[in-house]
Amino acid sequence: MIKRISKKENIFKDNIAFVESWDFSQANLNEENRILAITQVASICYQSPKALGSENLYNRLMSESMGLPSSSFEFVPILLDFSNKEHQQILNPPFSNVRKFGEVVEEGKYLLTNYRAIVYDYEKDPSLYGFDIRKIYNSEKECEIIKKNFKVFLFKVDLPTRSQMVRHRVNWQELSRRYVSGKRVAFEFYISENMKDIKSRWGDTKKIIDICVEHYFKALENGVKPQDARRIIPQAAYTQIWGGFMPSQLENFFKLRLDSHAQWEIRQVAKAMKSLI
Repeated sequence: MIKRISKKENIFKDNIAFVESWDFSQANLNEENRILAITQVASICYQSPKALGSENLYNRLMSESMGLPSSSFEFVPILLDFSNKEHQQILNPPFSNVRKFGEVVEEGKYLLTNYRAIVYDYEKDPSLYGFDIRKIYNSEKECEIIKKNFKVFLFKVDLPTRSQMVRHRVNWQELSRRYVSGKRVAFEFYISENMKDIKSRWGDTKKIIDICVEHYFKALENGVKPQDARRIIPQAAYTQIWGGFMPSQLENFFKLRLDSHAQWEIRQVAKAMKSLI
């Protein structure tokens, strides 16, 4: 089961920005849960609720980028036990993505990695393994260990805050304005207190944003595709983005983004995340 646990709303004091905490710990319990987790994450990219649980979408995402699965596959955490002989076959090959994108947890007993790394290693050289490692699943007990060590959040933040967040090397998947036009999902904007009363010969901040949005829709009317028209949308625009964190990644995020020198908005994001866990 994949489920939302809790939500922290109004984090920028404009009744728009939020952080949600999600439980993806059972994503590798079985194939059905994998499909649900991957399509749950991918559905935000296309803003298509009907995509949830879709095997067609899952299969398309499996070979999305020159044979390498979509980044949404990184949201299926897999726990490998160093004492398990079957798991050892996955852990032993040199230069494996399983190890590269994994983290040792529970006092060195396990490696926490992800399904994308598993698929990539197997497709790179299936002969290294005695079985199809893509068929490895975790038990309920192992999922409880994953739950302690793998944290997933859904964010709604402005683009500059998003840009600071993605500097952290964690699992990300974002709403795509290449595919999702402003006609289908309306743009929302964050105007900070410092920018609200600033005026120029073109008007105040809101007026300038409105001009850009009007220009965007005019471009669509003239046959310009959303992937080109989006370039006129101001940085103040909101986006939605998933983030999946392993323990050291989360620790580093809090260390840097809860610091008093961090920008106010990303500190509010980090505070919300910490309060949710």
